[in-house]
Amino acid sequence: MLTQTKSLLVFALVLAGSILFSTSKAAQPVVHFFDKPSWLLSYKQYDKKIPTREVENGYFFQLFEEQIQVEKQADYSHVIKEIVSEAGIQNGSSISINFDPAYERLDVHQVIVWRNNVPQNRISPKLFKVVADEKELSRFIYQGSYTAYCMLDDIRKGDRIEYAYTITGRNPIFNNKFFRTLYLQSSSPFAQMYKSIQVPTDRKLNIKEFNNPVKATISNRAGTTYYEWNAYQLKAPTYSENQPSWFNNYAHLQISELNNWKEVTNWALSINPVAKHLSGALASQVALLLKNAGADKEKFFRSAVRLVQDEVRYMGVELGEYSHRANNPERVFNQRYGDCKDKSLLLISVLKAGGIDAHMVLVNSNGHIDDFLPSANAFDHAVIVAEIKGKQVWVDPTISYQRGKGTDIYFPNYGRGLVLKAGNDGLTSIPVSDAGKTVIVEEFIVPDKPKEKVKLKVISTYTLYEADRMRDRLASNGLSETEKNYLNYYTRIYPKIQSADSVKISDNEDNNELVTVEQYLLPDFLKKSNDDEGKFDASIYANAINDQLPNIGNKVSTPVYLRYPSSLEYTAKIVLKNGWNIEPENESVNREEYSFIGSTSTDLDTLKLNYQLNFLKDHIPVNKADEARDDFKKISDEELGYSFSYMPDAGKQPKKLNYWILAVAMVLVAGATILYFRIYRTHTFNEHYDLGYPAQPLGGWLILVTIGVFISTIALLINLSTNGYFLASKWGRPVAGVNVTAFNIVFTFEALVNTLILSYAVFCLVLLLRQRDILPKYIKGLYAGYFAYLLIDMIVGEIAFGKYTSHDYTGLVRTAIVATIWILYFEKSERVKNTFIIPYPGAVRKIPFRGFELKQKEVVYYEDDPSIDKG
Repeated sequence: MLTQTKSLLVFALVLAGSILFSTSKAAQPVVHFFDKPSWLLSYKQYDKKIPTREVENGYFFQLFEEQIQVEKQADYSHVIKEIVSEAGIQNGSSISINFDPAYERLDVHQVIVWRNNVPQNRISPKLFKVVADEKELSRFIYQGSYTAYCMLDDIRKGDRIEYAYTITGRNPIFNNKFFRTLYLQSSSPFAQMYKSIQVPTDRKLNIKEFNNPVKATISNRAGTTYYEWNAYQLKAPTYSENQPSWFNNYAHLQISELNNWKEVTNWALSINPVAKHLSGALASQVALLLKNAGADKEKFFRSAVRLVQDEVRYMGVELGEYSHRANNPERVFNQRYGDCKDKSLLLISVLKAGGIDAHMVLVNSNGHIDDFLPSANAFDHAVIVAEIKGKQVWVDPTISYQRGKGTDIYFPNYGRGLVLKAGNDGLTSIPVSDAGKTVIVEEFIVPDKPKEKVKLKVISTYTLYEADRMRDRLASNGLSETEKNYLNYYTRIYPKIQSADSVKISDNEDNNELVTVEQYLLPDFLKKSNDDEGKFDASIYANAINDQLPNIGNKVSTPVYLRYPSSLEYTAKIVLKNGWNIEPENESVNREEYSFIGSTSTDLDTLKLNYQLNFLKDHIPVNKADEARDDFKKISDEELGYSFSYMPDAGKQPKKLNYWILAVAMVLVAGATILYFRIYRTHTFNEHYDLGYPAQPLGGWLILVTIGVFISTIALLINLSTNGYFLASKWGRPVAGVNVTAFNIVFTFEALVNTLILSYAVFCLVLLLRQRDILPKYIKGLYAGYFAYLLIDMIVGEIAFGKYTSHDYTGLVRTAIVATIWILYFEKSERVKNTFIIPYPGAVRKIPFRGFELKQKEVVYYEDDPSIDKG
C-alpha cells in the first residue's frame, strides 16, 4: 500500500506540468445557476412512496428524472429524495454532480428542501464547492473531471430534498455521434423513474433492451422523435460479491447512433492513425533493435514488446478528446509514459517500422461484448495484434515483466475485439492463451524429538502468465515486503512460525518460469494429544486451494465468478522418520466449469497430499450454483485437510499393551499347552526300552541340538518383545510406504505364528530333555515349520508391501539348509534312535539283564490288541 501511495505521488508530480498546461486551455470548473431549459417534456409525477421495508440508508428516491436532448447535446436531471430517519440525514443530505469542464457546462436550476410540504429555496452559489474528481487516479489515469459538491445545512427527518441541473456539451472526439447506456433501475429502490430522449427524426437511434425494462412511448412532433420511459416502484436487483464484473442484471438500454462495427472501425482509425515515419530518439531506438535482431523477426518483435511494456510505464492523462485519442508515439516514447492506447499505438509504430504488420484492437476488459450495440463506448481498453510468419500474435502493451521467447506470450481472456483495420466490419474472436500454472510444494520435516521445531520449506513454481504476475508483484513490492507478506500469510495458520531464511528467487526468463523458496520453523506444529501421553497430533490443510474456492451462498441469483483460465497445484509433504501406514486415496470432481483432483500417497518416509484445482470457464451459471456450492463445500470440509498422530521417541514412552492381540495370543498358548499336554500323556511303546535297554544319554551332536533349541526359544521370546507385537505404540505407528490394512494383517500373522512357534519350541525342548520317544517326530516338525513360516512371511510381505519390504534371502536359504540337515539327522541317526526311547507312562519294574539289576518299565497291555503276546 505504501509503495502504491508513493507511486501515485510521483505520478502527480510528474504530470503536474502537463495537467496545468492542458487545463489552462480548458474552461475552468464553474457552477452556473440558470432556469430550467424550455425543451423539457412534461409528465405526471407519481405520489406513492416505496414500502418502508425497502428503504435503505435512511432515505429513498421518490423521483429520478433524466431528459436528453441529442441535438442540443444537453442532459437534464431532476431528483427528489426523502429523508425517513436519522441515518438518512447522515447519508442523504448532500448533492454531488460530476462533469468535465473541458467540454461540459453545468447549470444548476433549483435546490429545494420541502419541510411539512413547504418549500425552502436553498440554491446559493456559496453552497457548491468544485473539487477534482479523480476516481481513476489509483489506476494511474488522470481524466480531468470534477464534482460540484453541496452539503445542505439543517436537514431533518421527514424532509424532501429536490434539485435539478443540466449538463450541456459532448466530447468532441465522437464527432457529434450519440450513444448512451440508459439505466431504468438502480442499486437503490425508486418510487418513480422517468427518462426521455429527444432526437431529430433524421437521426436514427438503435436501441437494444436488457433485462426487460419498461417499454418506451414513442412519438413524433415537428421533426423530432420523442422516446419516453416511465417506471414505478423499482426495486434494486440482486447483487453478489462473487458475480463476474461483466454481469449486469439491471434493466437498461443500449442506445447508439452508429449502425455497425465498420463505422466504429473507421472512426477509431481516423483519430488514431499509425505514424508512417519515425524520427528522433524513437527512430534511433528502432534502428538499434533491428541491428540487434538481425534478420530474426521474432527477436525484433520480442525486443519491441519488452521496450514498450517495461520501459514505458502505464500512466494516462485523458483530458478531453484524449480520452480516446492516443498521443503521438514519439512523444509517448520521450516522456516514457502513456495509457493503453498510447502504448498500443507506440508498439504498432515500432513494429511497422521493423517490417511487422500490426493493428490496434479495441476490447472490453470484462469480455462478453457479443450482444453490445456498435458504439465507441463498448470498449474500455486497447491492445494490439501482430502478424509474424503467418501467425497472429496478441499483445497487451500495458502488462509489464512478460518473459519468454519469440511469439510465446500470454494474452488475457478478453473474448472478442475490434481490429482497427480498414474495411473491418465485425468483432474478432481472440484465442484463449495458456495462463500457465502455479505449483506450491510445502515440505514438513518432523523431528524425532517433540521439543525440536518442525522445518517447513515452501517451493512455489510459477509458469507463463502466473510467472508474469509474480514477477510484477515482486518488482512492485520488493523482496523485503514480499518476505513480510509471506510470513504474515503463514502466521495466520501457524501463529508461532519463525522465518529460517530469506526468500530465494530463481527466474528463468527464457522459459518464463519463476521459483520462490521459503524456509520456516514451526514450534507449534505438533500438539500434545489429549488421548495418549507421549503422543502428538498434527494437521495439514491446503489453504492455497481453499483460498481459490468461491464462497457461494444458499440463494444464488447471479453467476459466480471464476478466475479463468487458472491452474493451481498444491502438494504437502510430511516427512516422518518412522514412515507411514496409510492407504492411498484418490478423489476427483469434474464439471464443465471446474475440476478438482485430490490424492494421498506415501513414498517411504514421506506422506504426499496432492491437490489440483482448475477453472475451465469464467463463471458458474446460476442453474449450476447449488451443485458447485455442494462441490466446493465438500472439497473444503472433507478433501483438503489431513490429521495424524505421531509418537516420537517411542522407545522412551510408557509401554502400553495391545490387549486384544495379547488376549488372542494367550488363548492360542493355552490351547497349544492343552494340546501338548495331551500329546505328551498319550501312551506310547518302545521295544528297546521295554526290553530293558537304557536310554543313551544326550551327547554328541545332540548337545548342539539341545543348545540350538534352547537358544531358539530365547530368541523367539526376545523377537516377540523387541518387535513390539503386543505394544499399542507399535500398532499405532506408521511404517514407510505400507498399506495400513496389509500391515495389520501381516503383523497379526507374525505375532500369532511366532507365539505358536515359541510354545512349540518349549514343548520340543521338554521332550528333548526328557528323552521322549516322540521327540524326533515333533522336532522335525519344528525345523520344517519354522522354515515354512519364514517362506510364507516373505511371500506375503512381497505381495502386501512390494518395494517397501526387504528380506534376507540368504538367511532363508541358510534356514532351509539347517532344517534339512537336522531333519535327516533325526531320521537316520542311530544315536537318536538309542537316545529318545522313553515312552509314556514311566512306571518301571526290575528284570535281570546281562548280570545287572535293572528297573523294568511297567507295560500296559490291551485286551483288544492281537499283536501283543500276553504269554
